[in-house]
Amino acid sequence: SSGINAEYGGLFSVFSAKDKQLIKCFNHRTRINCSTFLADNIILTAGQGGFCSLWDMRTWKTISDFQDEGALHITSVGHSLRHIAIGSDSGVVNLYNKDDIYKSNSKPLRAVMNLTTEINRTVFNSSGELLAISSKDLKHSLRLLNTNSLQCVPNWPTSNTPLAHVTSLNFSPNSGYLGVGNTKGKALLYRLTHFQSF
Repeated sequence: SSGINAEYGGLFSVFSAKDKQLIKCFNHRTRINCSTFLADNIILTAGQGGFCSLWDMRTWKTISDFQDEGALHITSVGHSLRHIAIGSDSGVVNLYNKDDIYKSNSKPLRAVMNLTTEINRTVFNSSGELLAISSKDLKHSLRLLNTNSLQCVPNWPTSNTPLAHVTSLNFSPNSGYLGVGNTKGKALLYRLTHFQSF
């Protein structure tokens, strides 16, 4: 396994998670803000100008390039077995079918416009049924998207949910819980009763 370091000017470094040694360092045409491993040999990078690239780690060549629809700057990426979520500085999160991103004219399945400030987290649960998105710039900025209906969960969070400024979030292994960290230094744990197992 490997780790990724994306820096200013499009410099992109991949490190070994085992011994922390540099595996590869190369330049991209734009600054890379975020990245994720889609498979053992595929990396998705994204950043300035809404540009996204898929890299084959066996050859270090790009497999595909596409521009995230409507994004000026990409700030977060997440993926499940079926979907890719791309969050931007405008607060929009585009949800793509994973197979479609190999095409240069990729179009999102849904543009989630429920948040209005820079997206800092896009996290799927283990089954890929739920996508959690958040922005730390505005209080209580967290939404859950059902990826089957492509609709946000309407009844949570509410105006009384004490989220504050969300800095991190993640699901438990079987999605029974959602953990949320905030700028107050609190870790909030919410039970998702739709999922029986923790």
